Amino acid sequence: TGVPHFRSDPTKLRQILLNLLSNAAKFTEAGTITLRVGLLPTAGAGTPGLSCVVADTGIGLTAEQVARLFQPFSQAEATTQQKYGGTGLGLAISRRLARLLGGDLTVISEPGRGTAFQLNLPLEPPASS
Repeated sequence: TGVPHFRSDPTKLRQILLNLLSNAAKFTEAGTITLRVGLLPTAGAGTPGLSCVVADTGIGLTAEQVARLFQPFSQAEATTQQKYGGTGLGLAISRRLARLLGGDLTVISEPGRGTAFQLNLPLEPPASS
C-alpha cells in the first residue's frame, strides 16, 4: 500500500493552490490557515479524484460577497482593494483552471469566522510503462 500516483497538469494545479493560499494569508491577520489534501473515491464518471481544501480563520464573507466572488474584477467590497490590493481576477482564473481540469472550485464562508475553498479534480491514472 504505497502512495497512489496520478497525472494532472502541475502548472494549473500549482497556480490554483498558490492563489488560494495567498488569499488566505492576505485575509487572515491572526489565526490559522490549513491545507488539507486527500483522495476522493470518485470524482465523476467513476474516476478517482483529488480534494484540496484551503481553510482560514480570517475575515470571512457574507452570502452576497460569496455570490460575486468568482466574477472577474469583482472583490468582496470596495474597501477590499484599498486595504488588501489585488485585481479581483485570481479566484475567477482559479475556478476556470479547475474547470479546464475537469473539476471545480467551491467556497464556504462565514463573516468573522473564516473561509474554506475546496478544489475537487478528477485524476487520470499514470500511463502504463
